Amino acid sequence: MGLDGFIVHLKSRNCSLKTIAAYTGALRSFMRWLEDTTGSPFDPASVTPLDVADYRRYMLNRNRKPATINLHLDALSSFFSWAASNGMISSDPTEGVKRIPEQRGAPRWLTRQELGALMRAVQKYGIPRDRALLAILLHAGLRISEAVSLHVEDVVIRERSGWVTVREGKGGKRREVPLNVTVRRIIQEWLTVHPGGDWFFPGRKGHMTARTAEKVLEKYARLAGVEVTPHQLRHTFCKMLVDAGESLDRVAVLAGHSNLNTTARYTRPGVQDLEKAVEKLSWE
Repeated sequence: MGLDGFIVHLKSRNCSLKTIAAYTGALRSFMRWLEDTTGSPFDPASVTPLDVADYRRYMLNRNRKPATINLHLDALSSFFSWAASNGMISSDPTEGVKRIPEQRGAPRWLTRQELGALMRAVQKYGIPRDRALLAILLHAGLRISEAVSLHVEDVVIRERSGWVTVREGKGGKRREVPLNVTVRRIIQEWLTVHPGGDWFFPGRKGHMTARTAEKVLEKYARLAGVEVTPHQLRHTFCKMLVDAGESLDRVAVLAGHSNLNTTARYTRPGVQDLEKAVEKLSWE
């Protein structure tokens, strides 16, 4: 069926482990559905555009979200395009099958009240390592996987400047993010008690895992009485930059976005922005 070869192909394109898992999971779902539908073992060469269209309709009838359906379609398109280029099939059955229109709103970022509550909880209950972790997520906008993969030498602190180097961000891209005076101070406090070793956030074996970092954030979110994820801190970083008047191209470089359309989402009004807008019409 070529699944192993497809995984090798995805790795060669520097796809993240998360993307590879999502694509292979979607492909396996399609294979199971097709085998149940036809009663025959999966054979890429026998798949027709009608099969793909029927699978799309099957997911729609099960009320799957547009983003989920499009992920499956993207995975199938990637697989069959690879299979066609390797001579496994004569034509790509996904050609002409349309994605589901998505109505994407603004990302979920923290309000000033939520952010204030979270920071107070971290300040009151946090240890230096945890404060440094949250500061890097919020003030440098790193993805959780990027933060836990940092080496000590990737974080440079000087008297009037500093930066963090992301060696391998999304798509294998390297970038440097300047560190403001607030995060430099917090990082310096962590470095004074750092246990040593190569990893900036050491764990039991190697560096801290992404799941451990998520649990750290969950603890302080619970103490603060707010709901927050690591990626929402990244969204908050981008939103604060846009609100401060920074250009989209600067925000894109800092966040490691390859497409300005991704960055442009932070110019869309969030729930609190809309509430402020209609409140201006109040007679009270």
